[in-house]
Amino acid sequence: MAREAHETLETLCQLFAGKGAPGEVERAAAHLTGCRPCWMLAARALAAERAKGGLVLRGVLRSVADLHETEQTRLEEWLEALATWAEIRPLDTRERRNKARFTRSLHTSAFVEVLLAEGEGSAPPADSEECFHLALLVAVQLPSPPFTAEVKNDLCAVCCTEIANARRRQARWPGARSALQQAAQYIAKGKQDCLVRGKLLWRTALLESDLGNLQEAAALLRQAIGLFEATSERLLLSTALAKLAHLFLDTEPAESLRLIEQCLPFIPAESPRLVVFAESIKVDCLMVLGAPQEALLRFRGLTPLYEQFREPFIQLRRQFTAGRLLEHLGRAGKAQHIFEEVIAADLEHGLLKDFFMDLAYLFGFFLRAGRRPEAIAVCRRAAQELSILADEDGGGSAHEQMRLVWQSLEESVRRGNVTLHATTILRTYLTAHWRQPASDLPSFQAQ
Repeated sequence: MAREAHETLETLCQLFAGKGAPGEVERAAAHLTGCRPCWMLAARALAAERAKGGLVLRGVLRSVADLHETEQTRLEEWLEALATWAEIRPLDTRERRNKARFTRSLHTSAFVEVLLAEGEGSAPPADSEECFHLALLVAVQLPSPPFTAEVKNDLCAVCCTEIANARRRQARWPGARSALQQAAQYIAKGKQDCLVRGKLLWRTALLESDLGNLQEAAALLRQAIGLFEATSERLLLSTALAKLAHLFLDTEPAESLRLIEQCLPFIPAESPRLVVFAESIKVDCLMVLGAPQEALLRFRGLTPLYEQFREPFIQLRRQFTAGRLLEHLGRAGKAQHIFEEVIAADLEHGLLKDFFMDLAYLFGFFLRAGRRPEAIAVCRRAAQELSILADEDGGGSAHEQMRLVWQSLEESVRRGNVTLHATTILRTYLTAHWRQPASDLPSFQAQ
């Protein structure tokens, strides 16, 4: 079957000048609606004929022109919203919120879109939360008409869902759960849109994962995946699959590998950060499953992608993975050197959660090798750093409790009453309680 030819600028100009047989007009219109490059070329042709005063729209080309005009109007509103955000961003929090709440010209879906995109970027979680809060203030004020109550409720639900995720990233668990409950209330009054419901399930799953409720998180993610599949939302589908694979990485690496191989074909080409995350999970799975040689090949193949992201977090995760590969390939001394370098850099860059999680891995590294004195030294280092942090922030209760946990672990190692499972217990505790203390201290006693 011959491949359909693309349109040329000259041909499109002739068609928009009214020069073309009916069959040629219909063929071109059908092609334009399915070919994005030609659709963009048509914008140039339309503008050229309008400038000459020779625009003549016949048959279905009138619909094509109307669609172009609608898209242009929406994009111009988006550009104006970007400019508006640049104007109000320097204001203090109260002034920004008053502008969002009371300035009618800001009450547009384009401004909601810009604020959501700003919050979803690389801003710190507290700044993201403020963007999402502003988006919610605007969404509540969208005029009716043209916006129905159901559409507004769905937009408000999305805003609340993202507020919850920003709070989760700050380890503000009760606030995150409250925002998720508010999102569910909006959804109940919305259009029951699969995409909106799926986002709520996905964000709720992330919260449950952070709290150590892995089975509940997995169940919620599976529900979200089903909804994303129904909407053919490739980015959200692949993101949810990658997160589900990550949940199973430590407990069921074979299932994690199956999920990540299901996920990879769905990742859009314009999402390299997600590719790095997913491929890194695959490398981890292969290491755990006894295939470090293939893991090394895949890790080396990720070099061009890794080099696109120079922020410390990603580069340190990359370096730590290199250390784990060395460990699995039998080069423990070289691996230890890398682990210690990464741990020092975690602290230097203020990546406190990663600092303690990496210390927990190093503890397990020494425990697996039967190097109890070094494992005890790791516990002491963690407790010492936590004492400094407690002094700096006024003796935060979470830091004080974590210090007691590391001291308890040290005592268990000294008594020889600890197994490798202690590392899993420690990492689960750190995930959920590095900023919020637990109701009970974990037990490291060997059963």
